Amino acid sequence: MADPADWSPSLHDAFAFGAERPTGVKLGPGVDRDLLPDGAEWQWVSVDGEVVEAGVWFGPLARDGVRRSALVLRDGTGAELTGSADAEDEPVVGLGRYLYEPDGAVIRARLIGDLARSLGAGMLADRIAYLSADELRPTPFAQAFEVLEEVPFQEKAIAKALSARGIGRLEIKKRGADVDPARLRASLKPKGPEEGTLIVTRIGERHRALLARRVATE
Repeated sequence: MADPADWSPSLHDAFAFGAERPTGVKLGPGVDRDLLPDGAEWQWVSVDGEVVEAGVWFGPLARDGVRRSALVLRDGTGAELTGSADAEDEPVVGLGRYLYEPDGAVIRARLIGDLARSLGAGMLADRIAYLSADELRPTPFAQAFEVLEEVPFQEKAIAKALSARGIGRLEIKKRGADVDPARLRASLKPKGPEEGTLIVTRIGERHRALLARRVATE
């Protein structure tokens, strides 16, 4: 049921109950944030990179000073990033040596700015959830990539760069770009023994293709 008023109990009734008693309300990860109540703790949970649920905590179950949290569970271990409110994004910076992709729970909790500050990073572009930095720092809250080359967003140019590096096992990621990764991979026909990641995104007013490799962040 798409309408929260049709849920049993309705979202309104669940939140009204929570306003009077210690309560936790479990929701789908894509819940409309505009429906969530002020004064409660909003939490998003990811497991092995996939955001699986949101939770709203009321009364003493909401921790003092915490109104946003991202709980990241990976390989049997957990880490949590918390904030007193939505975090303000860091300024946009130029493309650095490293690119970070925040975990989906961090993105949903809108704690990207706090994560960026902990990494000494800035936003790669406005409203695009990639962070850029020249220094690699450990974090459980993001995946990291070393940028090898910036390539014109043209299939021939990308294919040439892949061939020059012998990259045949290609991962394609995108943000802010209308790209079909499966179709693009089929068109590029990558061949070779090496692994690489192609990141297609918007920087400024133009689309960019970044050839990168994954690096460990822990």
